[in-house]
Amino acid sequence: MLHTRTLTAFNTATASENRIHADDVASRFGFTGGLVPGVDVFAYMAHAPVALWGRDWLSQGRIRAKFGKPVYDGDETLVTAEPQPDGSLAIAVAARGLDCAGGTAWRRDDGPVPAVLPEGPLPRPEDREPASPESLPVGRALGTLKEIYFADVGLAHLQNTREDPALFDGGNVCNPAYMLRRANYVLAQTVRLGPWIHLESDARLHGLITDGELLETRGLVVANEEKNGHLIVTLDFTVSSRERLAMSGRHWAIYEPRQVREKG
Repeated sequence: MLHTRTLTAFNTATASENRIHADDVASRFGFTGGLVPGVDVFAYMAHAPVALWGRDWLSQGRIRAKFGKPVYDGDETLVTAEPQPDGSLAIAVAARGLDCAGGTAWRRDDGPVPAVLPEGPLPRPEDREPASPESLPVGRALGTLKEIYFADVGLAHLQNTREDPALFDGGNVCNPAYMLRRANYVLAQTVRLGPWIHLESDARLHGLITDGELLETRGLVVANEEKNGHLIVTLDFTVSSRERLAMSGRHWAIYEPRQVREKG
């Protein structure tokens, strides 16, 4: 049975340091407006597995999402989730009559649970090096982020990403997209980025983070390469609470688009 959901997209990042989310900068890259962050489109995609499979999915599931075309603020966005013969869900996001994102969710992932990644030093904002092959070498541990998860902040995130707060106990339970956003942060707070684009994420869920708990995000560069003129970094990440793993995965981003490199 095909599950569908329609929502109005909201750009949560108009004030972000990543100016690809601002209309004026995005237009220089050929977009018609500021991009809704990929981590928010991921939130739209993560709704179906939580709604269908419940809390168990948050402790043992997996979701992979790939972002192709932009979703803009105010877009009427259709999210579909279709059960597959192997028990997975094929998830698609469409806006403006275009296929914008797609992915797969699995109710359970029985692969070996990874170790929490090593800590890395977090530079002061003014001391960050510009993102480059030299500043993001394979094997570099990105700066570790440590924060407390608060339910009221989680609730605001749920509302901004058009999620049903009841699925997460009104924000008392941290949602997957909130955690995945931290994979962006460990990159952006370790090096200085210009306009950059989130391409894809593959995330496994291992347990719950709840109101008042420590939330710690760590990252490790596993690839840095040029493709179609873009510079792309791949990082592994873990989100944990006092060594108790909540999420792990892999994250892909264009950290220097071709258009920037061509302008030199």
